[in-house]
Amino acid sequence: MRPITTPLYKAVFLNTVFLLLSVLSTSLLADVSNTTLDVSATSASMTKATEIACITPVFSISNMDKMSKGDFSPNVLFKDIPLNKNSIGYGPGANHQYEVTIADGKIHMNVPKGDNEVSVRHKPTAEDGAAMLQVASPKAWTYAGKLEDISSLDDFNFALENIVDDYNCGGDALIPFKIIGHANTLTWSMDTEHPRVTDEKDLDVEIVGIFTAKDKAKYFMVKGYNVHPHVVLTAKDQAGHMRTVELEEGAKLFLPAK
Repeated sequence: MRPITTPLYKAVFLNTVFLLLSVLSTSLLADVSNTTLDVSATSASMTKATEIACITPVFSISNMDKMSKGDFSPNVLFKDIPLNKNSIGYGPGANHQYEVTIADGKIHMNVPKGDNEVSVRHKPTAEDGAAMLQVASPKAWTYAGKLEDISSLDDFNFALENIVDDYNCGGDALIPFKIIGHANTLTWSMDTEHPRVTDEKDLDVEIVGIFTAKDKAKYFMVKGYNVHPHVVLTAKDQAGHMRTVELEEGAKLFLPAK
């Protein structure tokens, strides 16, 4: 190939080279910019994942063999369980005498009485305990944002699944939760010797429980779901198993701090 010596051709050649370099430079800068954004997004996800404890120890005790035979005598006594101000938990009480809910370190032992009455105790005796008990005691709770409106237990389960995914906790996640909000409707139960299912409307609630997609039988997840929720009716000081809920938008979610 002969060298370009004519001024016109030389000018055209140089202009073409300049344009090619400009395009190449713009393309490279765009790639670098995109790479920076991707790294930033990854960094943000990693930062978010460190905000909560994706695996929180759970004190878990039961005797499925006994319980399958109808023996609900206590497998643990409350006096032997270390609780702190952040403890949450649930289970059937000793001999089905009461429904057990633990919220903010406080034990709720609820028994249906009469048509609409509920007997509530918070101070266990030396003999009080549970046939099955799941207790998580985070060192602290961290605010994880507000929930959109929830219209069913399906919605509730789905919302928590999405949040756990957002935190990149993976399939081994074992996470207690606490939610404070207002229920438009609520169905809850006390699964005692004489069980009761109750429907409520328009009340403030605190919902506590555990989320896990692993070892679901061990932690007694509700069949078909990755959660086992209990609910405290704040004004009534009553508590029990949450069957379904319509939760107003804006309920505050708390997860265990890392």
